[in-house]
Amino acid sequence: MNVRSGERAPAEPPANRLGDLDRVFERAGTMAPLLRDLDWSATPLGDPDTWPQSLRSAASICLGAKYPIAIYWGDELALLYNEAWSIIPGDKHPWALGKSARAVWPDIWDIVGPEFDRALQGTGMWVADRLLPMERRGYLEETYFNYNLSPIMAEDGRIEGVFNAGMETTSRVVAARHQRVLIDLIAETASATTVGEAFAGAVEALAGHREVAPFALLYRLDDGAAHLTGTTGVAAGGEGTGASVRLGVDADPWRIQEAIERRRAVVVEDIGRFAEVHAHEGWPEAAHTAVTLPVVRSRRRKRRVEGVLVVGVPPGLRIDPQHQEFHAALADRFALSVLDARREEEERRMFEIEHRIAETLQESLIPALPELDHVDLAGCYLPGTEGLEVGGDWYDAIPLPDGSVTLVIGDVVGKGVAAAAQMGQLRNALRAYVLEGFSPGAVLSKLNHLTLSLSGSTFATLLVLRYEPGDHTVQWCRAGHLPALVRRADGTVELLDGDGSPPIGVFEGVAFRESQRRLQPDDVVVLYTDGLVEKPGEDIDVSIDQLAHRVGALPVGAGFLDAIVAPLADTDRRDDVAVLVLST
Repeated sequence: MNVRSGERAPAEPPANRLGDLDRVFERAGTMAPLLRDLDWSATPLGDPDTWPQSLRSAASICLGAKYPIAIYWGDELALLYNEAWSIIPGDKHPWALGKSARAVWPDIWDIVGPEFDRALQGTGMWVADRLLPMERRGYLEETYFNYNLSPIMAEDGRIEGVFNAGMETTSRVVAARHQRVLIDLIAETASATTVGEAFAGAVEALAGHREVAPFALLYRLDDGAAHLTGTTGVAAGGEGTGASVRLGVDADPWRIQEAIERRRAVVVEDIGRFAEVHAHEGWPEAAHTAVTLPVVRSRRRKRRVEGVLVVGVPPGLRIDPQHQEFHAALADRFALSVLDARREEEERRMFEIEHRIAETLQESLIPALPELDHVDLAGCYLPGTEGLEVGGDWYDAIPLPDGSVTLVIGDVVGKGVAAAAQMGQLRNALRAYVLEGFSPGAVLSKLNHLTLSLSGSTFATLLVLRYEPGDHTVQWCRAGHLPALVRRADGTVELLDGDGSPPIGVFEGVAFRESQRRLQPDDVVVLYTDGLVEKPGEDIDVSIDQLAHRVGALPVGAGFLDAIVAPLADTDRRDDVAVLVLST
């Protein structure tokens, strides 16, 4: 077409402004037949041939995208969305196509309605992990989303619609909650010395996570009966909160006997018939479903049910594979804690014998440090003064054929023979990995996998540091451990912090990141465990700063290590202490 200067080209017919809309709909994947067959003229969007260019452009972007995208258009904010977004409305798809936003989302309009208003006024927005309690599968569902709302301009500059891109994050949010519960369960039960304390610690851990466990009841088995040892989130006095249940005799609303006999989780519905459950703050409904979990401890090829854990299911969620995995992990982790507590009880009955064994074992695990040509090494171990004089702190120095030396300091959580035995296993395995030539990060990765395969719920912090005397470089990796100190010749002190990672024995598949730094001649490196700096009620960072100040003020040479630990010599120590010093 020839157009003279100054003349405006005639507008394309509506059907060709973006090309044939059938071709746009074809890009919608499995939704293409729905889009072609829908009677758009019966919707607020109207016949597609009458759609303005701005809507056609937005539709083309939306329907061709593989990321979840929706378009809300016009005064009623009529809905158009792509295949990736179609799972978001649940059972409302495909009914929601062409419907108004308020009709599709009446249950969350009090939340998103004002956000749409702001977008229509020209202000876009983005939110992360926003809770949207929506009814899309026949019940009020707890869902979380990352999403944005952005205004769409019409050809004349007016705002005619809202562009919405978003992704549901419910699974990730719930997984993070589950992880926090398991971590807190480990923390609350790690120090349990009796089975009763392990049960109490589990109740305490669950009580702090009502969003995951709206309520919980723990039963301990003894003499053919299940005895209630603790509850959270459930009112006393109902049929489901009796002091004990004689198995096979009394009413058993939680189906405890079935869970014990089957050695597997049992789902209990409609619990309001026999228990009064408190609604969790922030959610309008109380839980109505529970899972009864047998606490099975395995020992010497025997699987004994130690107790039963009844856990409520959040009312806005359903039991899916993710929840099943969490419930299994919860029962297994608690069973390991109970097993550790049972061991502690058995150990106390043999205290005198255990005491002698522990002393001998601890002495055998603190090595004689090697004499090296290019560096001086000094180490010190102080046992705790409470209970058995044995703990989980340890150190080692491993010279390598290339002239380098690897230093290790660690702290296995817990005390007594179990902690020392675990320490011995870790120390022997670690030496083997170092001598095979693995770097500090690779050593911790292998050790983490090994620790997770061992029985018991113990985990450990570790610092592995390799020193190359040729160029004075140190390469290190920390797994939940405190940073080493470097004392310069002028008395200044620096932290070898770098990237930290979680303790070993907590998570599988952790990426243990290494750091590297070059030292100066006459630098001194100090590795230590938390017993040297930890003080009740004092921030650990403040304590480390105080230690750094003391180390910087001490003269280097004979007596340097003794001066570091001198303040602890005549004190009551709740924890043992290990210190390892390398002088370049």
